[in-house]
Amino acid sequence: MTDPDDLAPLLTPRPAPAPGFDAALFTRTERALARGRRVRRLGRAAVVVGVFAVGGLVGWASKPTAAEQPVRVVAHVEVVAVPVVVPVPVGESPPVSVAAADPEPATAAAAELLAEQADDPARAARLYRLAGDKYLRDAQDFRNARRCYRLFLGRAGAGGLSPAAADNWLLAELKVSLSKERTDATKNDG
Repeated sequence: MTDPDDLAPLLTPRPAPAPGFDAALFTRTERALARGRRVRRLGRAAVVVGVFAVGGLVGWASKPTAAEQPVRVVAHVEVVAVPVVVPVPVGESPPVSVAAADPEPATAAAAELLAEQADDPARAARLYRLAGDKYLRDAQDFRNARRCYRLFLGRAGAGGLSPAAADNWLLAELKVSLSKERTDATKNDG
């Protein structure tokens, strides 16, 4: 067994701390904890500021000089019309001519309006062709020109599908497309 006197110092109560020791210890602990929080916050803020500073310096250092900046080149697109020979069967009715005795309307919209009001399909076809030509030539309005040309081909009959030397590229393309549609439709029907 052990001697009871060897454990006596451990078992005896400690002397009471000095008055105010608890309050002083509490105050020192609070200050140490607050100081640790401030140091951590300042450290995080310093890291964020450092990241932004490094990014700014990298951006400033890598900016292109006046000699390295790319030169913008504006290309001019030139449209070249290439005639394509397309065999199209000629119908019984004669092709619709563009020339007529009526005075020519001043604008494409006026020609289209007259075509809508025309009772004669041949006159309406001629006016739609004229409106399409004016839309394409004067206003470079491809959508309205295409619409007028399709109305022209609808009113002109089978003779309107035959290629003519006066046809522009858009009208020629529409004639070829409509011919293919009609040819394919007859192939699929029987």
